[in-house]
Amino acid sequence: MPDVLTSSGNAYSNVDLGFSYAPPKEMRDETIGGRADIRARAEALHTTKTLDLLLAMSSGPDVTTPAWHSLMIETYPRQRFSNLDDTSAEGKMSAWVAGFSGSTEKPRSVVIGGQSFAVSVFSEQDGTITIKKGAVVWTTIRKGKLLSFAFVANSPEQLRALAESMKTIQFF
Repeated sequence: MPDVLTSSGNAYSNVDLGFSYAPPKEMRDETIGGRADIRARAEALHTTKTLDLLLAMSSGPDVTTPAWHSLMIETYPRQRFSNLDDTSAEGKMSAWVAGFSGSTEKPRSVVIGGQSFAVSVFSEQDGTITIKKGAVVWTTIRKGKLLSFAFVANSPEQLRALAESMKTIQFF
C-alpha cells in the first residue's frame, strides 16, 4: 500500500512519493468518502482525468461554523500539463485543488526539507453564509506528480494553524 495513516491518526506516510506528514490531531479522516465523491463526479462528467486524493481530513461536517477547517493532499500526473512550464503547472494545480476562482496574490516559493513549493493563497465569500473562507495551497512536483497540500478554513487563525502543520513534512 503506497500510503498509510497511522491508527493513532497523527502521521501520514506515502512511500511512493517519499514523504511523511503529521496532520493536526483533532481532525477526522474523510479520505474514503472523498475518494467516492471524486469517482461519482468523474462518472457523471464521463472523464477519467481526476485528482488522486491521498488524504482528506476536516474538523467536522458543519462547514458553516467559524472554527471549521479541512486539509487535503492530492496529486495529478505532471505530464498531463506537458504544455505548461513547472511554475504554470503548479499554479493551475493549486487553483484546481483550492476550488476557488482566483488567488489573492502571486504564489511565493518556499523550501521545506529541500523541496521547493509554490504557495498560493485564495479567499472567497460564501454566498449562503456570512463566512469568508480562505485557502492556502502548497504545490510541488515530486516523482513525476504534482503534489498539493490544500488547507481551507473559515477563520484566519485556523488557516494559519493548518499551514503551520507543513513544518512537520519530511522527505525520504
